[in-house]
Amino acid sequence: MKEEQVVSALADGVTIRRDRYGIPYIDAKNEHDAWLGMGFACAQDRLWQLEWYRRRGQGRWAEVVGTAGIDDDVFFRRMGLVAASQADVSSMSADTRSMFDAYAAGVNGFLETNAALPAEYSLTGTEPEPWEPWHSVLLFKVRHAIMGKWQLKLARTELIRRIGPERYRLLEGLQPEGQNIIDPPGGKTTGVGSINPPRQTVESLARSAEGFKDWGSDVGGSNSWVVHGSRVSTGRPVICNDSHRPLDVPNVYWQVQVSCPGFNAAGGAFPGFPAFPHFGHNERVVWCITHAMADNQDLYLEKFQKDDPTLYLSEEGWHKAEILQSTIHVRDDRPTTVEIVRTRHGSVIAGDRASGSAVVLRYTATDEPSRQWECLRPMLFAKTVEDLFEAQREWVDPVNNLLSADTDGTIGYLTRGRVPVRTTRDGQQFVVPGWTGEHEWTGDVPFEKLPRIVNPPQGFIVTANQRIRNGEDPYITHEFAPPGRAERIAELLEGSGVSTPGQIASIQGDTLSVRARGWARVVEKLTGSMELLGEAESAATLLGGWDGDLRPDSPEGLLYSFFRLKLAQETVGPLVGEETWKWMAGGSNPGAESLLSGWLYNLGDRLVRSGLGQSSPDGRRWEEVLPGLLKSAWQETVALTGTDDPKDWRWDAYHRTCAEHTLVQTFAEHAEGLNPPSVAMGGDSDTIQVSSYTFAAGCAASRVPGTAGDAFPVHAISVYRQVVDLSDIAHGRWVIPAGASGRTESDHCSDQLELWHSHQLVPMHFTAEDVRANTVDELVLRPE
Repeated sequence: MKEEQVVSALADGVTIRRDRYGIPYIDAKNEHDAWLGMGFACAQDRLWQLEWYRRRGQGRWAEVVGTAGIDDDVFFRRMGLVAASQADVSSMSADTRSMFDAYAAGVNGFLETNAALPAEYSLTGTEPEPWEPWHSVLLFKVRHAIMGKWQLKLARTELIRRIGPERYRLLEGLQPEGQNIIDPPGGKTTGVGSINPPRQTVESLARSAEGFKDWGSDVGGSNSWVVHGSRVSTGRPVICNDSHRPLDVPNVYWQVQVSCPGFNAAGGAFPGFPAFPHFGHNERVVWCITHAMADNQDLYLEKFQKDDPTLYLSEEGWHKAEILQSTIHVRDDRPTTVEIVRTRHGSVIAGDRASGSAVVLRYTATDEPSRQWECLRPMLFAKTVEDLFEAQREWVDPVNNLLSADTDGTIGYLTRGRVPVRTTRDGQQFVVPGWTGEHEWTGDVPFEKLPRIVNPPQGFIVTANQRIRNGEDPYITHEFAPPGRAERIAELLEGSGVSTPGQIASIQGDTLSVRARGWARVVEKLTGSMELLGEAESAATLLGGWDGDLRPDSPEGLLYSFFRLKLAQETVGPLVGEETWKWMAGGSNPGAESLLSGWLYNLGDRLVRSGLGQSSPDGRRWEEVLPGLLKSAWQETVALTGTDDPKDWRWDAYHRTCAEHTLVQTFAEHAEGLNPPSVAMGGDSDTIQVSSYTFAAGCAASRVPGTAGDAFPVHAISVYRQVVDLSDIAHGRWVIPAGASGRTESDHCSDQLELWHSHQLVPMHFTAEDVRANTVDELVLRPE
């Protein structure tokens, strides 16, 4: 089907072709029109998603959903993302600003066509506003503002206040040697990270991390790997990625190709944002990222004068804080006012200055105008891996593990982004006092000192949010993600010899957990000489010797998931106490849950790597602990399934995706029409095919016998998979767990879900001939 549409801001014209999945391919005669066409196509597909991002970043979500949106609006207004986004746009070069201007003109060009709006506008009684260039920057920032370390630092600070430094050391010191690192590929850690409780008294620290939602947190992580041509049957590199994020509706990434006389590029774009900052390729170079887990956010406890709380203390005396009042309009309710307070370190995000203290966030994405948008266009013109890396000099946030490969055969890795250098190490883990002048930023790690790898002798590079290097030179962060996914990818690549591109890509569907396999070995060895009875014996028989593969039909996978929950409760719980355990695993504290997940992983790692003579964190012998854990896990599984016969247990019967539209909590009666289909899954947060569930959800499941298929609901998955064989760069493949369209009424809203679920990929058309041959719909945009 071919149509035409007049768009006033065009220079020459654009053709938007779509394939059988509704994926858009933008063909323009100049760069301005290319970006305009990208913005137009995005508005066609994802206009409500743009609305959601913009209102979230502006702190205007309560206008849509009422009082349920107030807390988030307060937080995002205090973050100062609007002012930071506007400052970024003001500092753009002419070429970069032109790109953002043209994209905005494309979004507005769609609005000018008076085409039917997404159903959400009618449901909420709202109208779209004109798109401005800074809105694109805002949505990028709002996607990443909560991916940093501030939640962990709040949680760690509150935890040490609750349990004291000595018990904290017992938990934080669990990490063993021998865990996978990025540089060198396949390398291992040789020492345990530092344990560094702060010098200041725990009573002076911030009091609570509760109340912040798991929106964009780094639980789950991402995977990427690139294999050198010497290990590939084609003689050319293969590069794969799958980005893991919380389940959004619509999906966080949008597949698109953009072509004009200057460049041809395709990849996973952020709806509302031009170019391909995370995933994509041009005619010569492919790139993808994972989260580097870097520490680019610090929390300061500021002292305010009680007699005059407009004043805050520094080492030089009292200073006037910047204080603004901002009005939040609330759907079906009265407006509310939020106070925005800024000190030299940043904005207050928790606490009340009138009480004498408040917590302030300093963040690289908001503390000064960012020039990272200058990286976007040079990436499109890069011809080699080195060209691509050189283009990253001004990148700021988020800090990424950037993998790349080129058609000449080079593969490479770069840590890209701004990592602050600090005067002390206290701020790496905790809230620190802001009035002493001891915990300041003194600069950034120079670009030349950021970790980099090119064509390593191992023949592959793996990144899965694991530790980047041994030691702290340069310092990136205090903690990385558990290394299980990275270890499994490296294990598969190291043992593969020369592989086909298909074999390398198939790793994306792997559901074997290195840590589950390790615990199975622990159970087998520890219980082999023990006299177990009844349910404990049944559990030990099923788990002992298990290969750790959480296949969808795995009965062991279901039992292990209860075992994992009970393990956390029975080993960490006694050290922190009942109330603090509820605080950590209750679901309102993603920072504490991240700490718990890391400790649990390291606990198993230490047993597997260091020998079974180790005691539990609270000093008990494992022979004392294990029988009760096994018995409880078996009992919970039987209660959930209603049977004690493992032949009737399936992991995926209780482990399903639970994607929820942004409006469902407010308009629950429309849930069926707004939410996408659910699919049953194998795996968990430690497997390459990630399917994370929270401790809170799992603990709730264990208390509700007979719970149906959402007992372990999946809250984070792979949201964009891409595979490119550099021997045939024009025929890459991609898939998302939904569809190109964000319109709930569209046939392309979830038409990739089953393909994604079965680990299939759809063609990424690239050449003009291939795009035309696979065109189903065509829209020609022409100027007036």
